[in-house]
Amino acid sequence: MRKLVLGLVGAAALTFGAGAANATVTVDAGTTVSWSGPLNINSGTFATFGYNDTSTGTPFTEWLNFSNTLSGTYSITLSSITNTLATNIDFYNFNNNCPSCGIWLSGGSIVGALQLVPDIDNVRFNEDYSLDTGVLGAGSYQIKFVGYGTGSFGGAATFTAVPEPATWAMMLLGFGVVGFAMRRRRRPALMQVA
Repeated sequence: MRKLVLGLVGAAALTFGAGAANATVTVDAGTTVSWSGPLNINSGTFATFGYNDTSTGTPFTEWLNFSNTLSGTYSITLSSITNTLATNIDFYNFNNNCPSCGIWLSGGSIVGALQLVPDIDNVRFNEDYSLDTGVLGAGSYQIKFVGYGTGSFGGAATFTAVPEPATWAMMLLGFGVVGFAMRRRRRPALMQVA
């Protein structure tokens, strides 16, 4: 009976850790880029975003505003690919035409803003940017795009929930109880000689 109780306590403690993967990501008002998703893939949230600029080539600013319900690890990537100067969008200051160009993540638990890092192989017509932020707290965030040109760009944002410290403690307690129950054995009774 004691093994059964210890096993149930351990299983219950392990079960509490499963809730950490159920993060909800929602798009907030003020978003100006297109957004598809979020989709839950491998216990994470994945979404794509994009924008087609039809301006006259002057610098433009667009936003993606979103919120999450649990702390987690973020990863953001963006690409701008074109074959002609007429349809090219730059997020880097090529030819000194956009000194404020760039892509930034801000809000929530971020102090200041994190800038997406350009790929080392970037050229004017093929630009890739990425950001692996580490753990961010629950809250509202904004990705700000400042670019130059007339064309389109697209990217993806992924969010993977990270268990909170209390959840880790419950999981460790569960493993400890299960290990204790498995290790504990009745000692054989020794025969007494009268």
